[in-house]
Amino acid sequence: MPSAASTAVANECRQCCSFCDRLVHPSGCLATGCKYLYSYGDEQTGRRYMGCINKVYKVEIDFELFEQAERTRQGFGGVKMTGAPLPQCRSTVERAYHGDGEPFDCVNPAFFEPPAAAFDLRDRL
Repeated sequence: MPSAASTAVANECRQCCSFCDRLVHPSGCLATGCKYLYSYGDEQTGRRYMGCINKVYKVEIDFELFEQAERTRQGFGGVKMTGAPLPQCRSTVERAYHGDGEPFDCVNPAFFEPPAAAFDLRDRL
């Protein structure tokens, strides 16, 4: 089982000045009906939140704010991947900084290849 530190390193690249991160798109979780997506209602605030049981991303997202963002042209967007993705995860790589010249030239093009999906025994039962 990969450690949290090794998974974080696998989901970010800091080898050049661009600083790239792998993102997972929660809208894909809803669109595919992912069985690892959960939601719950906070009794104190009445708000509803959603997240990933497998911790492909660790954040819990306010569902009302997510829906509002989805109605815009840009949509909600991605959140930083913190775990190993599952085969159905929709993911992208995003650069934090864009620039010209050698410091911003990618030295790790393999990072842009899709990451290896996590093997989950529950998918095979």
